[in-house]
Amino acid sequence: MKDLVPSPLATPALRKLKGRALARIDSEQKMLASGPLGAERLVLNIALDYMERHPGMSPKDAVFAAQAYCDRALS
Repeated sequence: MKDLVPSPLATPALRKLKGRALARIDSEQKMLASGPLGAERLVLNIALDYMERHPGMSPKDAVFAAQAYCDRALS
């Protein structure tokens, strides 16, 4: 059985983190619903985010990672 230890994040910090995650999910859903190119735009935006966080990542690797994220998160 899992120990019932308080979260290391304070409640306000946890709420803020959850709020950001929900806002990101809403944004992704809106982009997907924006039209026939919505999925492609979403993948490219996520790929750009990956490349900003990991400057050494190639565009090909970033697109692959973004597609994998979309496959897992949006299916």
